[in-house]
Amino acid sequence: MRKFQLLFTILQIPVDWLMIWLAFGISYWLRLQDIASIPQAIYMLPLTNYLALTALFALVWVIIFALLGEYNPPMPRNFGKIFRQSVIDVSVALAVLIIVWFGLKEVFFSRLIAGYAWFLAIFLVSFGRYLVVRAKWLLSRYKIIRENIILLGDNETAKELQVWLLKQGSQAKIISEEELATKSVSEIIPKETDQVIVAGDLLHKNGIGLDLINYCEIHGIRFRYLPTMTELKSLHVASEVVRGYPVIELKPTPLEGWGKIAKRIFDFVASSILIILLSPLMIIIAILVRRDSAGPALFIQKRPGEYGREFNCFKYRSMYTHLSTGEGYGGEEADKLRKDLKETKNEGDGLLFKMKEDPRITKMGKWLRKTSFDELPQLFNVLNGDMSLVGPRPPLWDEVEKYNPRQFRRLMVKPGITGLWQVSGRSDASFEEYMKLDMYYIEHWSMLMDIQILFRTVGVVLSKKGAY
Repeated sequence: MRKFQLLFTILQIPVDWLMIWLAFGISYWLRLQDIASIPQAIYMLPLTNYLALTALFALVWVIIFALLGEYNPPMPRNFGKIFRQSVIDVSVALAVLIIVWFGLKEVFFSRLIAGYAWFLAIFLVSFGRYLVVRAKWLLSRYKIIRENIILLGDNETAKELQVWLLKQGSQAKIISEEELATKSVSEIIPKETDQVIVAGDLLHKNGIGLDLINYCEIHGIRFRYLPTMTELKSLHVASEVVRGYPVIELKPTPLEGWGKIAKRIFDFVASSILIILLSPLMIIIAILVRRDSAGPALFIQKRPGEYGREFNCFKYRSMYTHLSTGEGYGGEEADKLRKDLKETKNEGDGLLFKMKEDPRITKMGKWLRKTSFDELPQLFNVLNGDMSLVGPRPPLWDEVEKYNPRQFRRLMVKPGITGLWQVSGRSDASFEEYMKLDMYYIEHWSMLMDIQILFRTVGVVLSKKGAY
């Protein structure tokens, strides 16, 4: 169901674009009509030029809608809310368009067309968004897609919510307070759960509150709860009303909805361009790695990605093959050597294992690590969607096994080729500093931050600061 949530968010974008373009098209036709009270237009753009221009305007409007937060899930189900939001979105977008007209001192089409477009766009955009919401509802209603929801709290509120959610086509299960007290969170809530709603005052009981929130964050489960009257008075956040009950959602990162879509589009386009531009260099490096020592040019290792989903992480091989750890490489001998080096010569901090003079690294490998060129094959991981250009570095499984609940939050987003800690110290930073920087990135993400990190990465790589 989580993929369907993102699918319907993405679907809303072309539907909005189409409805805006249709509104401009109908406005053009209305302006050509012979209405006695309205004077004829002195000049009208040719239809072909007009349609091309308004297609671009519609795209700009969609971008404005995104900046207004329109594509952040969940979408409102009520037509009244959809209509009110559409009035705001269309009015702001038209205001921006009028400012552009004024600044360029160009008259693309008449003010009457702009008025028609504003009026029609409000209704057409509202209609298009409502169609998307209804399509999702119908698919849920007929159990083609189903949202798995767990209600914590065996009380009248939970039972009423369950009945309503079942009517909406969701799969809702109630967990009693007694069951919650005798079992762990992982036993009660499957990883496949889409949403958890706490329908009673359970967050401060039995010490499960923080564990529950951490568990939901780690596994990408939407977490919501019904607040107490004290919390409702003191919270300064927007709440959603479900069946007459105020429901508050905790969002640990802004990297969701439109933000997640924008980041993925940026990653796909940028990685495609970089692979094309850097392909000659990447081929040369692969040849040099093969000639430097026996073994493949690529080192492929299974690593945990977003929400712990395993993927094959690509790097240029920088170690001797028989001393490399992982499936298909050095085997027990390599594992034992790594363990011995980590226990006796580790220069890293906490869970980090770092050595400036690692005997397992080849001559070519030292240069690759100094320049960070060993990471270039991960552009294919980004293209495939397993990684992002910017994000926390993908950890090893043995590191993740030792994480505490707070550190597991690193797995809430896709791992990146570069990140905030790389441009703030790289291998010179302590493990605790890594964690703080990664947490800051996850909690304060923005596209501007990603772009700044990418530019700073170039400078750090050229200076080779802290790299080994």
